[in-house]
Amino acid sequence: MAPSRLLAVASIILGALSLDKAHGASPPVKVSLRSSFAAPDPLLEALETISLEDPSVLFPLLSAFPLPEHLNTPQSTHAAVLERAASLLQPPALASINALLALHAASPRLAASAEYYASFTASLGESGIAIGKGCESWVDWYGEVVCDADTLLRLASSNSPTGAAKLKPKRLPFDHAHALPPSLDPPHHVAIHYADPTAAGFASLHAALLSLEPKTEYILRWAGGSTASQQGELTSYLTGYGVALDLKKMDYLAVDDRHKHGNTLESGSSHSTADGVDRESKQSSVEEDVLTCIFDSLPYIDTKAEERAKSNEPLSKEEIVVLGLQATQFIAAFSDDPRNGSAVEHQCWPGNVEPPVASLMHSLTNSLPLYLTSLSRKVRLSEGLVDEVYENWAKASPGVNMVWVNGRALGETDGSAGTIFGLLRTLRREQALVQSLVDLDLTREQAIELLVHPAHSAVFSVPPKWAEAVDGLVDASDRTEGGDLMLWWNDFENDPKYTRFSTSLLGLLRMHPAQLFSPLLQLRLNLVNVVLVLDLSNPRSLVFLANQVENVVNRGFPLRWGLVPAVESEEGAKMARLVYYIAENHGQARLAKFIHDIAVAHSQIKSTVLLWPVVQEVFDSIGASISFDAFVDGSVCQTDQSITDCGLEKARNYGRRLGVTTPGGTSQGHAFVNGRYFEINDMFLRELQNEVATQLQFLQEMIYVGEITDDDAPSISTFFYDLPGTSSRRNAYIFASNSATGGHALGASTLRVFSIPELHARSGFEVGPGAFVVPDGQDSLPLSMYVVADLDSETGRELAKESLQFVASSSRSRVTFVHNPTDLSKNTPATLIRALGFSEEVTGGTAQAPLTEGLAFNEGIDDNALASFIQSSRLFTREIGLAPGERAILVNGRLVGPFDSSSNFVAGDFETLEDYEMKKRVGRVVEALGEILEDVDGLEASAYSHLVSISSSIISAIQQPDPHEAGLFDTTPRPRTRNYRLLSGNYTRFEIGDRSSALSHVAILLDPLSESAQKWSSVLGIWQDIFPEVFIELHFNPTQHSEIPLKRFYQYNVAPRLEYDEAGQEIPAQITFNGLPEEPIYTLGMDVPPAWLVRPRESLYDLDNIQLGTLSPEDRDSGLHALFALDYLVIEGHAREDKTNQPPRGVQLQLTNSTDATPLDDTQVVLNLGYLQFKAKPGVFHLEIREGRSRDIFEMESVGSEGWNSPTISEAGNELTVMSFEGLTIYPRMVRKPGMEDLDVLEDQIEAEEPHNVIGDIVFSSLFKPKETASTDLVKQGDGQADINIFTVASGLLYERFASIMILSVLRNTKSSVKFWFIENFLSPTFLEFIPHMAAEYGFQYELVTYKWPSWLRAQKEKQRIIWAYKILFLDVLFPMDLKKVIFVDADQIVRADLQELVDLDLHGAPYGYTPMGDDNYDMEGFRFWKTGYWKEFLAGRPYHISALYVVDLVRFRQMAAGDILRGQYQALSADPNSLANLDQDLPNNIQRDVPIYSLHEDWLWCETWCTKDRLHRAKTIDLCQNPLTKEPKLSRARQIPEWEEYDSEIARFARKLAEEGKIRSSVATADTNVLANVGVSPSTDKVGSEEVEVDTPSEANHQRDEL
Repeated sequence: MAPSRLLAVASIILGALSLDKAHGASPPVKVSLRSSFAAPDPLLEALETISLEDPSVLFPLLSAFPLPEHLNTPQSTHAAVLERAASLLQPPALASINALLALHAASPRLAASAEYYASFTASLGESGIAIGKGCESWVDWYGEVVCDADTLLRLASSNSPTGAAKLKPKRLPFDHAHALPPSLDPPHHVAIHYADPTAAGFASLHAALLSLEPKTEYILRWAGGSTASQQGELTSYLTGYGVALDLKKMDYLAVDDRHKHGNTLESGSSHSTADGVDRESKQSSVEEDVLTCIFDSLPYIDTKAEERAKSNEPLSKEEIVVLGLQATQFIAAFSDDPRNGSAVEHQCWPGNVEPPVASLMHSLTNSLPLYLTSLSRKVRLSEGLVDEVYENWAKASPGVNMVWVNGRALGETDGSAGTIFGLLRTLRREQALVQSLVDLDLTREQAIELLVHPAHSAVFSVPPKWAEAVDGLVDASDRTEGGDLMLWWNDFENDPKYTRFSTSLLGLLRMHPAQLFSPLLQLRLNLVNVVLVLDLSNPRSLVFLANQVENVVNRGFPLRWGLVPAVESEEGAKMARLVYYIAENHGQARLAKFIHDIAVAHSQIKSTVLLWPVVQEVFDSIGASISFDAFVDGSVCQTDQSITDCGLEKARNYGRRLGVTTPGGTSQGHAFVNGRYFEINDMFLRELQNEVATQLQFLQEMIYVGEITDDDAPSISTFFYDLPGTSSRRNAYIFASNSATGGHALGASTLRVFSIPELHARSGFEVGPGAFVVPDGQDSLPLSMYVVADLDSETGRELAKESLQFVASSSRSRVTFVHNPTDLSKNTPATLIRALGFSEEVTGGTAQAPLTEGLAFNEGIDDNALASFIQSSRLFTREIGLAPGERAILVNGRLVGPFDSSSNFVAGDFETLEDYEMKKRVGRVVEALGEILEDVDGLEASAYSHLVSISSSIISAIQQPDPHEAGLFDTTPRPRTRNYRLLSGNYTRFEIGDRSSALSHVAILLDPLSESAQKWSSVLGIWQDIFPEVFIELHFNPTQHSEIPLKRFYQYNVAPRLEYDEAGQEIPAQITFNGLPEEPIYTLGMDVPPAWLVRPRESLYDLDNIQLGTLSPEDRDSGLHALFALDYLVIEGHAREDKTNQPPRGVQLQLTNSTDATPLDDTQVVLNLGYLQFKAKPGVFHLEIREGRSRDIFEMESVGSEGWNSPTISEAGNELTVMSFEGLTIYPRMVRKPGMEDLDVLEDQIEAEEPHNVIGDIVFSSLFKPKETASTDLVKQGDGQADINIFTVASGLLYERFASIMILSVLRNTKSSVKFWFIENFLSPTFLEFIPHMAAEYGFQYELVTYKWPSWLRAQKEKQRIIWAYKILFLDVLFPMDLKKVIFVDADQIVRADLQELVDLDLHGAPYGYTPMGDDNYDMEGFRFWKTGYWKEFLAGRPYHISALYVVDLVRFRQMAAGDILRGQYQALSADPNSLANLDQDLPNNIQRDVPIYSLHEDWLWCETWCTKDRLHRAKTIDLCQNPLTKEPKLSRARQIPEWEEYDSEIARFARKLAEEGKIRSSVATADTNVLANVGVSPSTDKVGSEEVEVDTPSEANHQRDEL
């Protein structure tokens, strides 16, 4: 905007602000959010909330029932329950429970339980089983209703097969199971107690069930759990969300100053109302009073700043740049922890007590628009603060926000942005972690220092950034075997063809990192050595050598390829003899031709089995002096020992040393890339490229810093082998595979670590110090190994003996044995002793014994004691996932194994394991303990070993993802760190709490003028109430701004506890904004957790265009109130095929009712990441594949509701339960039916083209949200799909009126049935109240659709652009799967034709049809951006289409994966904020080559802006496009359409009739369109939809928007 225009607008706004003062306080804006789920019973909510915090407390607490009588209010009920629970809980847990109660966190769980109970009891009634009076609390005993304890005890003691003979009842996620003591024998019975703690029979049933343990398992479910509510009734007032009032125009910010602070002071006196309490605004009022006082007392920085302020000049670019630093300076100077002294002495704080940091930050950031000018022109920056901020910018990127808890960097779902649900969950887990270390006799501070110690993130001899590059390497050379083993395909240092290459390592520095893995790198050095171990009797191995390897060599990539033949199979050994002979006697070139000829021959005949006649024919062509048969039968080895290693012992030893003797899974062989192991499979070459690039960049940096010089060139081929961390041996069980075969971080080959204390607790298995064998003369043994084996078996005894041999030479490990018998009935003390190779006479004490004294056994051990030991051992092995008889090693909590029957784990492997664990995990804990504990060296030997083994298991286990929470985006956890302590903090660091006594330490790096800071300021204000034993270290990290950083007012609704009124009832929570300037136009936005689907339920005003100055006099005092409802929770997921882990794209899924299988929601799995999404209320559901082609090809193996490796449907069923405010993420697994392996679900009836490979380049998945089959409290009209289906989007009251007129115009021009689809997210309560009546009056159907924008897809912030995105990005998943065609009609259009024509139109294979932009209104030629520049070149003669009207063939759209292509291109283009100016229009036009557009005839859409009036009479639809030339208002143009006035008047008359009959409440619905058009319109702007657009000159960069 030009400066002159800006000043003009400033004058208007300043005048309006002066009028605000004349009118007094500005109207408040009040927002509340309520749940649409069943209201929780106060007693059960308190109990369930306690269980959420600590499940172990629930049953002891229930044993204290009954509660006192007359608990008839929520306050008295909550108080009574918490009073009894207090003795069972620690203070942090009690504080967390109060916060969870305020969030009503248990209400979805109770609602799910109540929904299940209602349907279950209804099914009992249908079966003739009644639950009568006096049976409020009852036990389900295998289908029999038991209401009293005596009957229960009688049934349990009966010898009849009543219970045991029947199926075990199915467990549900909301069940509470009383913990049974560890046992191998399952309980005989399972009893489900449907409990009502207030019932007369509850206590006796509860006690009886506890008395029946362990033979009976006690499962508790609530009898009910929630108060019944009518459909559409709203219940609990919720917290845990934020509200933003975004400023539609920022002009007023540029002139704002504290001249208008009076508004805030005058309006902040009262924040409690008859229907709600606003904790946030009460706090804000006091804070803003203080902030106003401070700013009023401050002088201007200088005379120039004062003059600019008094003349109302906007902030300059130079002033905006330093706003972040000034905010930091202000908080530092005026908080209760002032830095560099307070700038001005004053009495602004109440009681002369300076406000805390959180309070100042809260008021400043949440109401920044009020203070911008004063902040900029009155806060002087100190040199010390500026220097510190710049110093810290060298350590942390400016403006970045990060949070660490006990050194663990948090992700968004863990609470990094200040979301209270994630923070409560994270702190609960972290405090339990610290407590487990405190149980080892560490202080809290020592425990936390152990977790964050730098040793955990350090890598020995290697820069930290290259830790992964050198971790887990093995010496893959043949030096150990004596050499002469490797068959090299090429050699850069010796082959003549590389003679012209440079021999200087400095050549690496001349290469860009992106060019390192390319033929451009020409060095005569063997930098990268790829050693292949292949079974040459497999034709696939020969083809790989002849094709892929030869191709890479011939193209000149910097890889030296070597081959070691695998000799484990007899036929592999035969081929090995042949290739070694040819290589030695005829050279490498002849060997390569030999391999090539055999590979070609087998490829031509498509043989997957090696054909020996073919091999012989090729071998004979060489002209060898020794017969082929002599090699095949091995007789040559008996007659001529000069043949190279004819026994192939070197190859066998190499394979054993490197653990590649047994190919597994889909592996075609093995490869070592400078010692890094990979399986050879379809992904190998891609993995190779990434690994080589990483290794070469590592070498590049080492050369740059001088760690490697040209003097090292002769040994560069073994550089990686000679690193200190490289192992000489590789055991496949020690070194997890790096193969990226589409698997997951929780796959079978990856690291599995257990917390040893948890294992002991769950299994009852305990070992004392006397159970370990230790080496002689060693006191400090950091490694404790549990050797698990069937010691009655030969392989088990062999493993035990190898471990003892290892201990004899070890200096760092102790070993004990866990007997894991295949058959429990065969064990006696004698066999156990003999299994270890000792006689029965060996005796000893119980102290930790060295190996030379023999193994210790108590004399006189009896069978019962041994049986108990064996049982606990078996429980122990079951907890770590081992089957009876399996062998494994547990070392400091890490499970190595189980070993297959053919694998040997020898003493050398034990040594490798010891070295690896010390370098990778345990050595770091030893280092950290040595620095943290002063007397660690003085610990007794067994105590030291116990401390290290337990603490290292705890620390490593917490790094692994929880199997129940693990998912697609899990990566290797980053080591904990305390690098944030490296930041300077004289001015920018603040502390909250006591460091030494805290149970957790939280570090926050925060930009004070960021959206995260707005939320964090609210949380920090009540931090010590919610997290009383947590220490906070807050570092401010401002950035330099190029524009105003926060263009909104914001409040976050979070509370430490519930508040009650005098009657003991909960005071409804709400958010109130007071003292807002009246002139600006605000858009209200809800900032809710990702799983929440909310919509406005009540509001008499347009929430898209809030203008407080337009409120009626009677509404000014009460203000604007908006009530939102939480309608649904989101179920999202990522589906995959079981064998390939690839997304089963196109598979259609449905969510059904668990009782009668009624479909509730459906969707389609999209390609990228296999993403899927449903919406649901709390409850139990079934997940199914929809009937049709999807079910013909696939069947569901697992619904994936328990994480990535969820149990199968045969094990756990196909149920999933929604019972948390954080929603549910599922990972369904599909398997193909026999014979369907090569079929594509999408290729149904027609042959679909392969989509453009842009899909493969995008790693982001698709989002979808299907139809709304269950009503959102609106009755869906009619059944089935209509003839014509139209979807539209409207936001704001004016456009909703336009939409009503459009609907009427459609209906007046067709005799077909019509159904309208509305995106619910953007509709106002007024429209949602009106549309059911209009549908009933005019006879059309309608349905609401809604979905959440996924976090991994680049988001849009402007509401208008979000609306545009929804019009195009999710067409494949927005509508029901059985909907075939849908037409988009812009809300401001008038339809003159029968849209049945579009439905019947043949699109000639295109997925959608659009009308080209009009090209015959020549007055607009200068504005046709698509005819110049980028668009002209890109379109290359294709038309540019307008998105005001288009028809979508959803069947074709889904078949060609058009949604994936569109989303992929959007993800790529939206990285540039200047691209996709008209998102919904530019995107489909940009992707025409991949998703073709069928061009509709020009008559289908006419608009005055682009089309000649000569063809107006032929127009089938008329769109009110914005005209950049005339800037004529839309209403003016609308009234030129003859029928428009008629439709508008008819709608207005109908709305008035409804209002008079009391059927609608909103007076706005009856308003004239002139009134609606004036709501929220600034004199200086033209409205286009709900967007404000300025058009001065035609330009390509900012081309004109044509419709909403």
